[in-house]
Amino acid sequence: MVHFLRREVHIVQQLISHKERKPFIGPPKTRTSRRVVELPQVTAEALAQHLEAFPPKPVDIEDDTLTRPGRREAELLFTNTADRPIYRASWSHVWAPVAKSVGLPPKTGFRALRHYFATLLIFNGANVKTVQTALGHSAPTVTLNTYVGLWPDQIDRTRSLVDRELARPSIRLVVP
Repeated sequence: MVHFLRREVHIVQQLISHKERKPFIGPPKTRTSRRVVELPQVTAEALAQHLEAFPPKPVDIEDDTLTRPGRREAELLFTNTADRPIYRASWSHVWAPVAKSVGLPPKTGFRALRHYFATLLIFNGANVKTVQTALGHSAPTVTLNTYVGLWPDQIDRTRSLVDRELARPSIRLVVP
């Protein structure tokens, strides 16, 4: 559920696809996957433009989140040209050419956007606990172990942090 005025997205269900079954609506993967995610202004504007160009249309789909699982009409934010749900297997033919056109390395998958989001936030000073909540991880260590790779400029950044702190006149190291 998108709340444009509050600039939030409430994650309360997800589109799930399995080989044995057509895509269906189901609950988020874990208890911590059910969450509220901040909606940055640039993202809100892009989403609003998308919805203006492609308004959600009712889609008949299975829904396992109902008291009695069954079919219902749902308005999905993103559908294909046939007004059917977009899911992982159907997305790659759209994603691959776009990724290539913007210069992403070959075989950069859609999940790379999640990795980029987490890494961008952490390396720009966001609190790891905040990033953990946005990603729906069970603990900050999961976030750090999964998403934080070594960025080459971070080595120089750590040197600069130490140099700046120890160069302050009030800091004197005393060697016995």
